[in-house]
Amino acid sequence: MTRVVIGLGFRAAAPQASIAEVIDAARNAAAPAWPTLLATPADKSIYPPLIAAAKAAALPCLAIDEPSLRQASARITTHSARVARARGVGSVCEAAALAAAGPNARLIVSRMLSRDRQATAAVAIEDTNR
Repeated sequence: MTRVVIGLGFRAAAPQASIAEVIDAARNAAAPAWPTLLATPADKSIYPPLIAAAKAAALPCLAIDEPSLRQASARITTHSARVARARGVGSVCEAAALAAAGPNARLIVSRMLSRDRQATAAVAIEDTNR
C-alpha cells in the first residue's frame, strides 16, 4: 500500500475550521490519491483544534520530530523565509508530509493556505519507484 500523507502547519491561534478547510482542500487536490494520515510537528500535535479537525476528518495524526522535519526540508518546493527563521524549515506542512511519507516520498500537492491564512497543508506520496 502506498502511503499518502497530508502535512499540516498552522498558527498558534488557528481555529478548527481553518485546519479542517485545508485538510479538505488537500484531499480534493490529491485525487485520485487518497490520504490516510495527517502529519504535523510534534509540538503542534496536541493542539485541541487540530485533534478535533483530525477526528472530524477520520484521519490519525502523526507527530513529526524536529530532526525529521529538517531532514525532509531538502525536498520541499515552497520556501518562506519567515517560517524558516521561526521553524528551521521553509514549509512546515511540506516537510511534515514528506517526513511522514518516507525517505523516497515526493510532493503531489504543494503548500495550500486556508482562506484566513491560519493553516497550511501539503500532500506527499511514497515513491515506490525509487
